[in-house]
Amino acid sequence: MGQHRGESRARGISRGPLIVLGLVVVLVLGVVGWFQLRDRINDQGVAAAGACVEGESGLAVAADPDIAPQLQTLADHFMETAPVIRDQCVSVTVTAVASDTVRDALSAGPDGPWDAAALGPRPALWIPSSSHSVKQVSATGVISGEARPVATSPVVLAVRTAFANAPGTPAIDWKDLPSLQTGRNSLAALGLPGWGSLGMALPVGPGAESTEMAVEAVAAAVTGSSTGPVTEEQARSAPVTSALTGLALGYEAASSGPKPATTREALTALAEQGDPATSDIHAVAATEQQVYQALRDAPGADITTSMPKGPTPVADHPAAVLAGPSVDETQSRAAAQFAEFVRRPEQAQVLADAGFRVEGLARPDDTTLAFPGFESTLVPADAAAAAELMHVIRNPITPRTSTVLLDVSSSMGEREGTATRLANTTAALAAHVDRAPDSSNLGLWEYSTTLDGSRPYTTVVATGPLSAGGFTEGTRRQALDARLAKATPATGTSTYTSLEAAYKSAVDGYTPGLTNSVLLVTDGANDDSVARADLLAAIAAASSTSKPVRIDVVTIGENSDLNTLQALADRTGGSLEKVASSDGAALPTAISKLLS
Repeated sequence: MGQHRGESRARGISRGPLIVLGLVVVLVLGVVGWFQLRDRINDQGVAAAGACVEGESGLAVAADPDIAPQLQTLADHFMETAPVIRDQCVSVTVTAVASDTVRDALSAGPDGPWDAAALGPRPALWIPSSSHSVKQVSATGVISGEARPVATSPVVLAVRTAFANAPGTPAIDWKDLPSLQTGRNSLAALGLPGWGSLGMALPVGPGAESTEMAVEAVAAAVTGSSTGPVTEEQARSAPVTSALTGLALGYEAASSGPKPATTREALTALAEQGDPATSDIHAVAATEQQVYQALRDAPGADITTSMPKGPTPVADHPAAVLAGPSVDETQSRAAAQFAEFVRRPEQAQVLADAGFRVEGLARPDDTTLAFPGFESTLVPADAAAAAELMHVIRNPITPRTSTVLLDVSSSMGEREGTATRLANTTAALAAHVDRAPDSSNLGLWEYSTTLDGSRPYTTVVATGPLSAGGFTEGTRRQALDARLAKATPATGTSTYTSLEAAYKSAVDGYTPGLTNSVLLVTDGANDDSVARADLLAAIAAASSTSKPVRIDVVTIGENSDLNTLQALADRTGGSLEKVASSDGAALPTAISKLLS
């Protein structure tokens, strides 16, 4: 029987579709595998970062004590976000340290010494009370970039409520403070009879930056500067030094007891005094936030604020990222990130709640303190100007009556340094004249031989009040400046005759209530015919217990009359300062010491 063809094998399947299907499957599996591999790599990267594969990095922050507690709270919030920078986990520590103390340490330079025991770890971020401190860091290369504020607080006068409510208080200008501090019963003009003169505390210890800023405000107002900054030339000017001297001496006279060293101590003393009319302290320069915190710490305390007219100094608490070999890239970035974190509104509320001013955020209303607006902000002075201002506050020149007896013999024309001995001496005297208060009485005599007929001396400017007019140059201060600049060397050195005449004139013109003196500045031995014994006898005869006049002496270089001059100083209650040269700081220091 026959068979049909093909019955002996199975019907075949086409291979093409199977190949295509296989390729699709392989491609899909490849894509899926790629995404899984990519996700695994990303997960490993995240895990590596989260594990801080490069270890940990600590950000040290030095902050003014006023803001340090709030910054520590914000540091804790920041660390709750588990910050990782350059594969390093970042932790933050905040150390409270006075702004001026950090400023002084940083002024030694980015690699200068740092006392970790006293100041805490060397910081990568510094948040002082104000840009006032930042501008006073004298070293370069310490601060990286611009220091931007995190919160502000104006400097005000902390006062008792009765003082703030006096009719004349709202009209007080910064420039009025010196005259209120020195004027007899000056507070009566404000509507406070029986209060005497203003007692404005001037603490100058660490943590008293508000004093420095208030002093700048006074100086700016005295010079008529609109918003500052006060320049070094203005800081050295007679109006400024006279005003600040009055401010400082008025505070010294207000009380013979211990003075508060810091703003916090002064605020405590203000709040704890009894009757404000009989208190030693009527006002304290402080930030608004410091007063707010004082009220929080002592609810019901009788203190409030008064804001003088004129440009207002502001504690703006800038965040300054520091540079130097101790600050690495991670710390620098962490400092910048933490500062930005602090500025976020939801974080800055911590600062606003503590009494700082933060733009866009409400101010606390849990005390009686108001937060008024103010006219304008005072631009801080630079380091040199600020140092000049505080030098006057720390070393005020006491008003006195003094006649300067200046040797203009030929030897004073010898060159020492870049100028003559006489030029160096007159420059040092002029600098003191410029700093002396208006209430001082000063005069100038010059001596050599035959300067005024047969007399070896001449009265260049008669002794009297510095502020008095009637001179071709204007005031006595201006006459002294001009005539000192014109002094020229003459011939001999008739010291004994000239000193006797100057001393007798000083006794005759004695000013009660002030230190009276003759200041002799000489560079050589006497060459007239008067003997040592005769001079000592003449001075003893002219002296008066009811009109005590001291003889102070500055002798330049070698002087064979040293024993005689020392005896004169000792017998009249004066002092003798010996300097090797007129060139340098020794001579101005000696003159300032004997005329202060």
